[in-house]
Amino acid sequence: MNVVRHMEGKAVEYQTARKASNPKYPNCPLWLAAMADSKHTSIMVNTWATTHKYAERKRRVGGTLVTIDYAEYLHWYYFGCHAVDDNNNNRQGHLSFEETFTPDRWDLRQLGFIIAVSQVNSMLAYNYFRCTTTSEPMLDKATFTRELASALIYDADEDNNEYEVVDNRSRQKRAVRQLRKGVVFALKELKTNEDPSHRLCRLDRHHGKWNGQEFPKVTSKYTRCRCKAKCGRECRTFCFCNWSLMLCPSCHGEHVKIVNTKDDCKIGAL
Repeated sequence: MNVVRHMEGKAVEYQTARKASNPKYPNCPLWLAAMADSKHTSIMVNTWATTHKYAERKRRVGGTLVTIDYAEYLHWYYFGCHAVDDNNNNRQGHLSFEETFTPDRWDLRQLGFIIAVSQVNSMLAYNYFRCTTTSEPMLDKATFTRELASALIYDADEDNNEYEVVDNRSRQKRAVRQLRKGVVFALKELKTNEDPSHRLCRLDRHHGKWNGQEFPKVTSKYTRCRCKAKCGRECRTFCFCNWSLMLCPSCHGEHVKIVNTKDDCKIGAL
């Protein structure tokens, strides 16, 4: 109450500090600092208060915009008091990871929240500890996300800011999936230089085309399906890369050519 009475009627920007004490912490130096702010009196107890001017902030006083010199302890108070809101704005704003990563499982959504918070915290920490000390330009969210993704994929060379692959060994290939019951390979042996992931397969007797889970049994001995390419001929063959992609042998050859040149699994009008 003595502090409040002392600050009553003081002009905006007036500051004062005095020693304080706490019986529970007799060896801890404490300071009681007060400042006449634009709309109220700020009172704070801390261990390092000083009335030396540290940073300027603009405030409205009686409808007029004025510049107030804040002491260090109040500057850092205002700097950090909106940290949660600023973090949420960065996390939920443009290029939000949580809007992109939307799985159905609730536990995975919680994982997305943790990743998004970590992403924003990393960006803010990088901008504060590196950019402010080296006078480098602050990174926006898009730039930081791209550089972070590159750093996770490649090893970052900080000397020249270039990304290079440090391990040139080929990636371990996935184990080739096995055919399900009801289908066989059209040719028992692989041809020379034939890609095993694009082998021609054929429906077995009394089995229908792939329904997403299995090749179901059917009453007809030989199931006839339409070729998914432009020819539209009847066939009972398909490509191993896509069990629902029914292709006649001729169109399958064209499909393999396109895959080898464009590195995708499309053919004709598909």
